[in-house]
Amino acid sequence: MIELARRKGAFGTIRILEQTSDKARIYMIGDTAQTMVNRDGVSLSGYVHAIELLVRGAETLLMIGGGGGGLATMLARAGTSVTVVDVDPEAEDLARRYFWLDPNVRWVTADAIRFVETERKQFDAVVVDACDGFGIVKPFDDPETLAWLLDRTCPAGPLVVNLARNDDLPTHGKRRARQLAGRGLSTTLYSAREGDEGNEVLHVRRTGRTRTLVVADLDQRPPNAQIFLTSLQAFTPRLAKPGFIRQV
Repeated sequence: MIELARRKGAFGTIRILEQTSDKARIYMIGDTAQTMVNRDGVSLSGYVHAIELLVRGAETLLMIGGGGGGLATMLARAGTSVTVVDVDPEAEDLARRYFWLDPNVRWVTADAIRFVETERKQFDAVVVDACDGFGIVKPFDDPETLAWLLDRTCPAGPLVVNLARNDDLPTHGKRRARQLAGRGLSTTLYSAREGDEGNEVLHVRRTGRTRTLVVADLDQRPPNAQIFLTSLQAFTPRLAKPGFIRQV
């Protein structure tokens, strides 16, 4: 493993590492890997591929939390107009310098809540991928904040949330799904039964049912992502309209 860069970020020391075997690059904050991409800028994390499938087809997308920008790059290359909001002043430079961030990605360094309060534009979808070593960060660990974010940024579209966790801590994904369903939102939680990723993906809509997760292009995805996607199971609280998993 080679260290390419080390910086002091908003949440601790950032290290950019490169594996000698395959040249994949890792964005570390402290001891936690935030992003891992291959030499093509494609994420090696299964949950990122699940999110990409859930928001595929959105013309405009707001992403809260950028890290190395793997998901933003994948979506931008597919034709989505992506706006990333990240509070860390080091994040954009690292994403562009070391992680092949697509040049069409709009990157805003700002507090996400303040950005949303002042941004007049609405989006087709919004993704929250703002996590540290203990899981999703405040204030996005609160169902009221997530419901407000959905209404404010994409009332007609989906909100997709990465629920990351430390190996020793639960995500409380089912509880969060029930809390959002209790507020009248259609909610589906996707969890993998196999692989070494503890991430869960929460899919939320204000109107209509949550989207069917169609697992497509499986042979073109990294091995870890294949394991994650093919072992996903969906949980939909009783008060929500159900989502499903389908492979093509």
